[in-house]
Amino acid sequence: MKDNKYFLGIKGNKIFYRLIKTKRKTVGITIDEKGEVKVSVPLYIDEEKIREIVQQKAPWIEKKINEIRSMNLNTVHREFTDGESLFYLGKEYVFKIIKEDLNVPKVIINGNIIEMYISENLLKENSKQVIKEILIKWYRQNFAEIVKDRIEKYSLLLKVKYKKIKIKDQKTLWGSCSTKENINLNWRLIMAPFPIIDYVVVHELCHLRFMNHSKDFWALVEFVMPDYPERREWLKVNGYKLTL
Repeated sequence: MKDNKYFLGIKGNKIFYRLIKTKRKTVGITIDEKGEVKVSVPLYIDEEKIREIVQQKAPWIEKKINEIRSMNLNTVHREFTDGESLFYLGKEYVFKIIKEDLNVPKVIINGNIIEMYISENLLKENSKQVIKEILIKWYRQNFAEIVKDRIEKYSLLLKVKYKKIKIKDQKTLWGSCSTKENINLNWRLIMAPFPIIDYVVVHELCHLRFMNHSKDFWALVEFVMPDYPERREWLKVNGYKLTL
C-alpha cells in the first residue's frame, strides 16, 4: 500500500489530501472529523486520472470540509456537572449527579432531569471521563432498543432485508449501509427527535435497494417519507448539538 500527500487547488486555496493506493477496484474519497481528505485508489490507476477524479469532486470536497469545520467550531464542550443540559429523543433535560453507594452506576430519567446514581469512589479519579463513559453506555443501550423497532417497521414497508444492526461511534456519519447488508447507525441519534431517527433509518434501508444516491434512491426515500428534505435539513443544522 502506497501513501502520499498531494494538494488540490480550489478557488485559489490549497486543500491537501492523502493518496492511498490499495488493491481496491474503485476510487473512494473520505473526509475525517478533522477535515482531512483521504483518496483511496486502485494500484493500477495513473496519477493524471486520479487528479481528474479528485478535481471533479472538488465542489463536494469543499462543501464537506466547510461543514466539518463549522461543526467543530460549534462543538459543545461539556464539564459533566450538575445543571448541564443533555438531549434525549429531541427533548432537553437537566443533568444531575446523585452520589450513592452502588456497585454499578445507573442512569434514569425523572421528569425533566437525567439522574446519574454513582458511588463517590468512582468519582475520585478522572470523574469527567468516568461520567462521560457511563452516559455513552446508557445512550447506546437505549438507542439499540429503540432503533430495532424503527428498522423492523420500515424494512417491512420497503420490503427489504438486512443482516445486522450495528450501533457505532461515528464522527462524520449518522448512518451507513454496508455491502454486507448491515445497517450501521450512530448512537448520538438517540439525542434527536424520533422523526430524525426515522429519516436516517429510512435513508440507510433504501440503500439496500440502491447502493448510491441516484434519482431512484431519493424517489424511494420520498415515497416513504415525503418530508425527508426538512428532516435532512434539521440534522444538518442541529447535528452539532447531538454530542457529549
